[in-house]
Amino acid sequence: MVEQRNKLLFIVMLAILIVAGSFYSFWQKGSVSESASSSEVMAKNSSVSEEKSSEIFVYISGAVHKPGVFKASPNARVFDIIAMAGGLTAEADVAKTNLAQSIKDGMHIHVVAMPLVSSDNTVAVGTGKVKIDNKVNINHANKSELDTLPGVGPALAERIIEYRQSNGSFRDIDELRNVPGIGSTKFEKMKEKISI
Repeated sequence: MVEQRNKLLFIVMLAILIVAGSFYSFWQKGSVSESASSSEVMAKNSSVSEEKSSEIFVYISGAVHKPGVFKASPNARVFDIIAMAGGLTAEADVAKTNLAQSIKDGMHIHVVAMPLVSSDNTVAVGTGKVKIDNKVNINHANKSELDTLPGVGPALAERIIEYRQSNGSFRDIDELRNVPGIGSTKFEKMKEKISI
């Protein structure tokens, strides 16, 4: 009787081990399939983000035939966007546009038109005329011209040019404060001597 009870106890223990092993095996397979499906989802998400990053949008304005927003590849250059915009107009000042500059998503490219200077030292702007003064145009000045401003040395002049190339033309002179190294005091000293 004791021997029979021991056999029965052995069979019950064996059955419990088999059932526990089966549950464990089933649980392992489920977690493997979950991780496989999550890796598939991650792979799909990364391919979607790669597709999104393979297109960027750039706004071009100024002296081009068809200004507007254009879709381009991330390795495009300014001259590619100008071509998409129908090319430059006759008034375009090519020397003030870096045609080889790499573009980035959300960039604004403004192609400057050459001012029409008359014999009375005025510039035609729209339908009126504006008197030319000796201000430094921060959208077009080169490093040596920027260096003539009060408080601006060669290093700061370089930062102004880098900011302009990265962010497009300054929309107003107050935007110059965004350039690292130009605080309120320095800006106050130069604001009467700059233009856009």
